[in-house]
Amino acid sequence: MIMNLKNLLIPVIAATMFASCSTEKSKSDKPMDDDKVSVTTAEVDQLDDPYLEEWPSIARHSCPEWFRDAKFGIFTCLGPASVATQDGTSEWYGWEMYRKSPVWWTNAPNHTRPEGETKEFKYHKEKYGDQKDFGYKDFIKLFKPEQFNAAEWAEVFHGSGAKFAGPVGIFHDNYLMWDSEISRWNSADMAGVDVTAELEKAYRDKGMKFLITYHHAFTWWWYVHSYEYDGAKPGNEDLYCRPHKFSDNNTSFDEYPDEEYEELWYDKLNESIEKFNPDLFWFDMGLELLSDKIRKKAFARILNNAKVKNQDVGICYKIKYDVCIPPSAGILDYEKGRSTTVRKDPWLSDTPLAGWYYNGKPSRTPEAIIEILCDITSKNGCLQLCVSPKPDGTIPEDQKQTLAAIGEWLDMNGEAIYSTRPWLVAEEGPTKLAEDGHFNENWEAIYGETDIRYTRSKDNNTLYVIVLDKPTKGKVVAKKLGTVFEYLTREVKSVELIGTDAKIEWKQNFANMTFSFPENANGKHAFCYKLTLEPEK
Repeated sequence: MIMNLKNLLIPVIAATMFASCSTEKSKSDKPMDDDKVSVTTAEVDQLDDPYLEEWPSIARHSCPEWFRDAKFGIFTCLGPASVATQDGTSEWYGWEMYRKSPVWWTNAPNHTRPEGETKEFKYHKEKYGDQKDFGYKDFIKLFKPEQFNAAEWAEVFHGSGAKFAGPVGIFHDNYLMWDSEISRWNSADMAGVDVTAELEKAYRDKGMKFLITYHHAFTWWWYVHSYEYDGAKPGNEDLYCRPHKFSDNNTSFDEYPDEEYEELWYDKLNESIEKFNPDLFWFDMGLELLSDKIRKKAFARILNNAKVKNQDVGICYKIKYDVCIPPSAGILDYEKGRSTTVRKDPWLSDTPLAGWYYNGKPSRTPEAIIEILCDITSKNGCLQLCVSPKPDGTIPEDQKQTLAAIGEWLDMNGEAIYSTRPWLVAEEGPTKLAEDGHFNENWEAIYGETDIRYTRSKDNNTLYVIVLDKPTKGKVVAKKLGTVFEYLTREVKSVELIGTDAKIEWKQNFANMTFSFPENANGKHAFCYKLTLEPEK
């Protein structure tokens, strides 16, 4: 969606007047901890086989084993946007508060919206004043997460069963959630807390892998509406970027980022590498709109840094317009969506527990998230759940309760999820998603007792049969385990229902395999049968 800039009267300021996003904060001379010292060019040159800034070289990388084993992680959306979203605004507040025409973020016409000012535009003007006088640069300073407690977050997320966790490191609004030497627009200088540094320590202390998400590739386009207001004023370029045009052709994102913007995008990414050495890098949309040159530079830097430090990292990417990284080197992400079948390569689904940023929306139920986790796991995927803290830095109680319930389920049934691999067939049952892609998921629980998901142990000697709702008829019928399908051709040594000591009666025939379901079975939500198989000969 692309809005008509001819009607917006956006002044086009000459590029020579402004830097793309100037660096006003001076470099610090303070040394980093020994384990955080930047990997030098000399160290990379000493590698036996460094990654080159070329796709054939980068394509040698593959998804780390720890990611394939993890299955479940959490990221958190906390930042200046939280101040507005608590009042029910869009998390794209910095975009919406300046926007007066009914367009999507691609600038294409949005015919579902009425003409005139957005609710965010009106909200901002009524609460803070005219956007020319009180813009996002002023609003951003209202973010003060004074109740933020990294150790408490780590306790909650570790208790949920998450194996990796991390923050939004930098959102579309160009605000860094760490103490930056590159940009003054960061949480340490403006809000008094280095969120990323505190979370990295707390999560690693709990044995979790560390994630950072990056959304700043799209920043170049995100503030385009601000150029009618304070965004075009000299001195604001380091937040809003150099004023530039935005095509009114809804198949184009022209004007595309200039070299100075791309180098600053890279520098912010590189600063986070040097400070935190993330185990998982997650890139939001916009990455594919940057130049091939800067992407290759960034990915080679990530991989060489990890290689020097003997670290196995993952790189997640979305496809909004085009594949921007060799599939072998990256982990495909579906936003609020998932694959309908087993994918050969591991993949990821990111979805919110409530709102992306805190908006008062109630938490989804444990049943819904557990169903989604089981479905994703059976298809070689991993779930990255978004938790939305309040602007003061506290996690809403209902989200805590859901996370605790997920952790309780995983404490009992985790062996059917963690470190498993897809079986010959992923599923059976009547409830299906329509197609692969973004935004195809159910919000709440939809699966019934005849919906089954299959996973297996890495050694292929254990098969897990996950029934997505509590059986009501005293038995479970697994049709795909009938001899007619020739999927389960090995002898079954034993069958048990995880978490329950009761003896399970079972029988395999031509049409199916049946299992008894005890009346006093422990647990709730999904129920996992464990089939121990005779070793392969």
